[in-house]
Amino acid sequence: MIKKYKNGSITWVDVEDPTTEEMRRLMDEYDINPDVARELQLPTYKEKIVMYKDYLYLVLHFPALRHTHKDNATDQEIDFVVGKDFIITTRYETIDALERFSKTFELNNILQRGLMDGNAGYVLYYMVKELYRAMSDEIDSINDTLNQIEKNIFKGKEKEMVVEISRANRDLISFNHTILTHREVLESLKDSGKKLFDKNFDENFSDIINEYHRIEKVLINNIDFLRELRSTNDSLLSSKQNETMKVLTVFAFVAIPFSIITGFFQMSLSYIPFSNLPHTWFFIIGVEVVVALSLFIFAKIKKWI
Repeated sequence: MIKKYKNGSITWVDVEDPTTEEMRRLMDEYDINPDVARELQLPTYKEKIVMYKDYLYLVLHFPALRHTHKDNATDQEIDFVVGKDFIITTRYETIDALERFSKTFELNNILQRGLMDGNAGYVLYYMVKELYRAMSDEIDSINDTLNQIEKNIFKGKEKEMVVEISRANRDLISFNHTILTHREVLESLKDSGKKLFDKNFDENFSDIINEYHRIEKVLINNIDFLRELRSTNDSLLSSKQNETMKVLTVFAFVAIPFSIITGFFQMSLSYIPFSNLPHTWFFIIGVEVVVALSLFIFAKIKKWI
């Protein structure tokens, strides 16, 4: 599906799940290299940037842990073909950040504010800025999850938090894996864009790189925070298990006399002491209780319980 947007002299072509026929039309209209057109039809699993004579080809992946529209998806791919007066984006699912940007793009055209006038480099800048804002929302969502895990840990829900910590760890690993190569691509894009567009592109895109560094720092802090939460949760779980084992051990220690004394009186012998007394059963139980209480008091004095 192809959507076209106009803003002054700039055309933005947004393509979702491109077909061969759609790519052929775009290739003819914008003189796109056949190899690039072929790659636009299929997902690419790595970031890349390739500079051509009149345009650049860029592939970026963005984390989509909370706002994806596909099951089990952890990232969303966007391919960009950017010339001086046009920008083509292809994607394989609905991306909320691009949907929001399309409204901004149209509104800017209506109000004639001129924020994206001049060349398509400005459109690319604002578009990537919106995508990075969405990425920041994703990392903030993970941070909220970690804060909630911390509260639950100290509410005594250590066992339930084992699964939640594992899920948060999976999300952070996926996030880190997705944006790992953004730095190199953004640096190359800043240099290539300056040659294709104008020197202002270099200055503007420095903001995007700074935002990337901010997100990277927050991500590292969250990874360290999660590591501390896991360590704390494991310590509390271990402490609870040790307490449980200690109580069970003391109970077993106190119950030993019951087994020993009862065993004595179950011996098959011709003579068993006290067996002929009228209240033998109460006597035996009384002895067992006295011995058990004595052992319990001994354990308390030794601070075993």
